[in-house]
Amino acid sequence: MSGFDFIAGHMRIIKSLRESIKNNMASHAYIFCGNRGSGRKLTAAAFARALNCTDSTDGDSCGKCRSCRQFDSGNSPDVFYVKAVKTKSIGVDDIREQIVEKVKTKPYSYDKKIFIVDMADTMTVQAQNALLKTLEEPPAYVVIILIAENLENFLPTVLSRCVVMKFRPIPAAQVRKYLTEKCGIDSHDAVFYSEYCGGSIGEALRLSEDSQFYAMREEAIKCLAVIDSMDTASAMLMAKDMEKYRGYPELFDIMYMFYRDVLCYRLFKSPDRLIQKDKTDEIKIQAESLDENRIARRLEAIMNTKKQIKQNAGFQLSVEVLFMTVKEN
Repeated sequence: MSGFDFIAGHMRIIKSLRESIKNNMASHAYIFCGNRGSGRKLTAAAFARALNCTDSTDGDSCGKCRSCRQFDSGNSPDVFYVKAVKTKSIGVDDIREQIVEKVKTKPYSYDKKIFIVDMADTMTVQAQNALLKTLEEPPAYVVIILIAENLENFLPTVLSRCVVMKFRPIPAAQVRKYLTEKCGIDSHDAVFYSEYCGGSIGEALRLSEDSQFYAMREEAIKCLAVIDSMDTASAMLMAKDMEKYRGYPELFDIMYMFYRDVLCYRLFKSPDRLIQKDKTDEIKIQAESLDENRIARRLEAIMNTKKQIKQNAGFQLSVEVLFMTVKEN
């Protein structure tokens, strides 16, 4: 485990947290809100580590004191990870047993008793109401960190008693730099992982380790490169074969990026601005046969399909409609 310096992006949030530690002004409750892989958990861990560090420097943990060593080994007596026990949602019993009862006693060894609640936006209404009394009258030694994706799932009374920190997507250039410098990923691969990850370093790392993603990318681009020359029956068979990528929203990001590169090549007549330079030959052929309007319609169709599937439309039918739309355009 490393401190704040290991975290990419979110400099405003990190500066605020470090200042609160330096000035002994940490709030009793926070909501770290952002997409999966955005750095919320890493920041929560770095914050918790620094809060109880006995030799903190400039608001960050030293990594050497007994508290830091215990935290890194997962044995800190004053840091608690709260999670659902019986169901997928965090229920009232989870909050009562894992937070409400435990806040009654003072920290065992250090200054703060810290509770980190992952997927806090899955708390039931009853669970949030159980937590509310602690949020309203928190002991001075308690810090609660709620990690969430959707703020709208929280009761207004809970939101009003927490410091809300929104983790925004990290710029692609910053993701690329992190992947190459911190993770040793090839610069060429880092380019398209950073574009597909939606500003999330965690997601970029997941994609880089997912062999299915690379195979899916190869197949999706191959399909788009030949779809204009296929008859309808063959296109439908190809759509059916995409069923194995159900559950991979990145499939549509790959298609979108391909036509984004096609448009870019058509406009600038150069591969310099392409994200997927290894597919320059396929991109160039498409750019020479499609005008800007047809490319734009295909881009729109891909995004509409991704949105429909996110709203629980049938996967195979949606892909079939997409392929027919692409052919018509």
